[in-house]
Amino acid sequence: MRYVSSAAVRECDGDAGSAKAKAIGYVALLGVATMVLLLSFAGGYGYQSDELYFLDCAAHPAWGYADLPPLLPWLTWIATNTLGSSLWAIRFYPAVAAGVATLLTGYLTAELGGARRAIIAAGVLVFLAPVTLGFGHTLSTNALDMSMWLLCVILLVRIENTGQEWLWIAFGAAAGMGLLHKYTLVFLFAALIVSAVLTSWRRHFASRWFWAGMALACVIVLPNLVWQARHDYPFLQLQHFNRVSHHNVVLPPLQFLAAQLLLQNPFSALFTVAGAVFLFTPAMRRFRALGWTFIVFVLLMFMLHARDYYLAAVYPPMFAAGAVASERWLPSRWAGRAVSAYLAIAALFTLLVLPVVLPLFSPERTIAYIQYIPIHRTEPENLPHTVLPNWVSDQFGWREAAETVANYYNALSAEERAKTAIFGYFYGEAGAVDHFGPALGLPKAIGSHHTYWFWGPRNYTGESVIFMDPWPEILKHCTSVTVVGQPENPWARPHDHPNMYHCRGLDFDLRQEWERFRHFD
Repeated sequence: MRYVSSAAVRECDGDAGSAKAKAIGYVALLGVATMVLLLSFAGGYGYQSDELYFLDCAAHPAWGYADLPPLLPWLTWIATNTLGSSLWAIRFYPAVAAGVATLLTGYLTAELGGARRAIIAAGVLVFLAPVTLGFGHTLSTNALDMSMWLLCVILLVRIENTGQEWLWIAFGAAAGMGLLHKYTLVFLFAALIVSAVLTSWRRHFASRWFWAGMALACVIVLPNLVWQARHDYPFLQLQHFNRVSHHNVVLPPLQFLAAQLLLQNPFSALFTVAGAVFLFTPAMRRFRALGWTFIVFVLLMFMLHARDYYLAAVYPPMFAAGAVASERWLPSRWAGRAVSAYLAIAALFTLLVLPVVLPLFSPERTIAYIQYIPIHRTEPENLPHTVLPNWVSDQFGWREAAETVANYYNALSAEERAKTAIFGYFYGEAGAVDHFGPALGLPKAIGSHHTYWFWGPRNYTGESVIFMDPWPEILKHCTSVTVVGQPENPWARPHDHPNMYHCRGLDFDLRQEWERFRHFD
């Protein structure tokens, strides 16, 4: 019988640890490459309507907003007060979040038992996912989804690997901050709780550290919940409106599946499936709850008719598990080369769709390219659109909207300008005036869409109002109506930039009738 010295074992473990550390270093460089790629195109077409809205939310710091938690506006406030409000500045932290998601996936792979090949493969898979690049390109409530969920999963795996129950405190902090960034993460945590009940992780329910962590998460989220309660739960009202108005596109099963393939990269989906299966093998029994969480969450999102990209956060952990599975099931050197070749094919797909995800081309060339490739994603919202996808066309026309208002407004007398309100029915219009308007001589806009309504009409009475997107009924209450104009941009979504009108002599006081303007469409 041959014996191996303890020194040799330690040396072997040290070599393995060193190889893992180097692999994580490579993935960190890939994360930096992700950030560089995204920031290189951050100044692309223009601001999205949501970004203009978030800039205004950041200018009104609060514990809550009608349609989103407060963390995104807070981070935007930090960005605008340190880097400015340019496209590059406001898209800096989404790009960083995408790079961090790549790094965290590599680290999670190592925690799940993956070695060098698996760690690098998992990082590559996240980098190649079109949804990673899409989330990292624009400022949105999706920007931190992957990173926050990955951090939570890493803490869970660390608790299993080390038995350090105090890490539940860190988990509670991460969970609370995640919910302050996006409400829909609550469904991921609900799926995790169900999965814990189904597996050995239910033993943690008896730990005082677990409950301490949950208490911390509640304390972090509580101020936002109080804000929602004090304002009659506007977020729930918005969700109700979306359901009854069929605002969101409900995809049938096959289309929903096809959307998931496109978002994560069809070739990467094999690793997702392998990861889900691998988590149910005896070797991964300790982490089986992660497999159940994936299954429960996917089913939950499908039953709730969620938007396709709501599932994005669960893919990086599955990539990590799938990469470990490929390393365990295909250990030979030739198998490793086959996996590398497969990842190269996945990279070709990402290159194919990259001009649709990032502004690589001019709008004209992008349109020609979209018509050339046979890969199309269903729009998540029931809205009219141009030949460009809605998330692309929404980046056009907002400066022109502000300039159209400015050309008319600045031609008014000084006396009339002083009492003229600029009313944006849609938050993109109000946001365009607030962002581009100061350089054009415009005052801050008022609006009735989502959180704008809570900011009120200020001191405007309705004696003189420029309506950027009026509903026809309101014009019947005006003593006189003058056409202001219509912004022109061939690439903008048609419903975003209708005619604008100057209403004089509104027959009611805006301050007294403000309630009637509130809307969530």
